[in-house]
Amino acid sequence: MLVDSALYVNGVRSRDSEGDVGFTWVGLLDPSDDEIQNYQQKYSLHPLAVEDAVLGRHRPKLDVYSLHSFLILKTLMFNKDTSRIVVGDIGIFISEKCILIVRHGDAIPMRSIRADLEKHPDRLKVGSTAVLHEVLDRLVDQYVEVARNLQEDVESLEDIVFDDEIPAPSARLYTVKRELLEFRRAAYPLIEPLNRLASSEVPHIDAQFAPQFADVHDHLMKVIDDVNTMSDLMDAALHANLALIQVQQNVDMRKISAWVGIGAVPTMVAGIYGMNFEHLPELQWKYGYYIVLGALAAVSAGLFRLFRKNNWL
Repeated sequence: MLVDSALYVNGVRSRDSEGDVGFTWVGLLDPSDDEIQNYQQKYSLHPLAVEDAVLGRHRPKLDVYSLHSFLILKTLMFNKDTSRIVVGDIGIFISEKCILIVRHGDAIPMRSIRADLEKHPDRLKVGSTAVLHEVLDRLVDQYVEVARNLQEDVESLEDIVFDDEIPAPSARLYTVKRELLEFRRAAYPLIEPLNRLASSEVPHIDAQFAPQFADVHDHLMKVIDDVNTMSDLMDAALHANLALIQVQQNVDMRKISAWVGIGAVPTMVAGIYGMNFEHLPELQWKYGYYIVLGALAAVSAGLFRLFRKNNWL
């Protein structure tokens, strides 16, 4: 679906859709094969890049072709209701005269990016590279926001495990760990494309934006370092939580064993007297029943005090 298409001349949106000056900015959302083929023919897009843009689900990468460059990005959004990361895809075709953005999902607000840039014609005047930089900058800012939400979940679980020394729900721990891994899969491969953009070695990209791409790269590295730290904390929390569970299980087993030990003596004596032999001790004695019960009570009480003293009960 076509979201917007416009020609920008000297940084200002032009009423004409075609022209020899300026550049064209096209935005597509979940386009069909027929729709993308029209733009493929119109802008001479490479078939392999078009296939990647339509299918999505590729790791971030930067491919250079003769007439354009192609960049795949992963968008991230944190859903606070489910504490899950929502992943989307963006494919960007860029040349000196055109930038075509194919988006899957609503994780990044492209309309607001266009609206903000249109308020600053001096930036759009530079060309399509300005749009690419703005998209990357917003994308990494979004990564920072997602990492901040993940940090809250990590700190919450860390407080439960390390401060309260109470086992946390294992499912929640593994969910947060999985979301951190999902974040890494989306963000980490973007390092290499940003390195290339910052080194001014990519055709169709204005070299004067190299410092800005380097700044975006630095922000990306910082957020990746933060996520790596959170991942290490979650590993430690998972191990500590497992240890707490094992300790709790050991405590429970000791309690069970103690009660079994206390109940074993009466059970053994009752089993002996239940054999119905004629010449068992105290069978013919008037006070034998009470003596046996008293002895059993005394032994059970002694075992109870012994286990209680050793913190088994």
